[in-house]
Amino acid sequence: MTSLGITTEWIELDVDGTPVRAYVARPSVAGAYPGVIAAHEIYGQHPTMRATADRLAALGAIVILPDLFHRAEPGADLAFTPEDRERGLALLRTLTRDGVRADFAAAAAELTRRGATATHIIGFSAGGHAAYYAATQFPVASVTAFYPGWLTNTDIQLSTPEPTIELSSGITGRVLLFFGGADGLIDGPARDGIAKILDENNIDHEIVVYDTAPHAFLNPGRDTYREEFAEDAWTRLADQLTR
Repeated sequence: MTSLGITTEWIELDVDGTPVRAYVARPSVAGAYPGVIAAHEIYGQHPTMRATADRLAALGAIVILPDLFHRAEPGADLAFTPEDRERGLALLRTLTRDGVRADFAAAAAELTRRGATATHIIGFSAGGHAAYYAATQFPVASVTAFYPGWLTNTDIQLSTPEPTIELSSGITGRVLLFFGGADGLIDGPARDGIAKILDENNIDHEIVVYDTAPHAFLNPGRDTYREEFAEDAWTRLADQLTR
């Protein structure tokens, strides 16, 4: 995979008149690059999410990681502890569809301002759900979601009033989904239901299941990290951004 030098910065997005902090990573050398909006996990703009944005930028993309929790707890940066997991889940339950649309619209506008050649959306866990929903609302080149939860039910506010998967007909770009076969949060029937709806709507898609991978296998620094699966996923992701 390509590895370019990158530049990073914190900026403020204008979300309906409110300044919202976002992390930006981009190639250091000027050029024509696709844009990526990245949606974080329940732990917020955590260093692992910023490192992921950096790696995406090194592939040759302008990456924006907005603060999706800014309405409830601006700048949330949680630790991988049981206590902060519960805190993050509580923050997740504050997300609304109107809010996610506004946040992604502001990030997309910033990518356009920076001259991005296309807009891709990527999300991780709860952020994968937010990314999938955003892809039903905006014309994007692709959406990639790692172990997105709650797509097939109405257990969180973001998946109401109807399950988010039922909005799939609005997706215009290619869909790439990654799951762990040993993920206790997203089981086989849920994955099968997602595949069925993507097939029924004739959406170009690929669903990758690593049979022995747990939830959150992508990023180093956690006991759920699985290097073999993560590196294969990165190869597929790099291909997705260049299609």
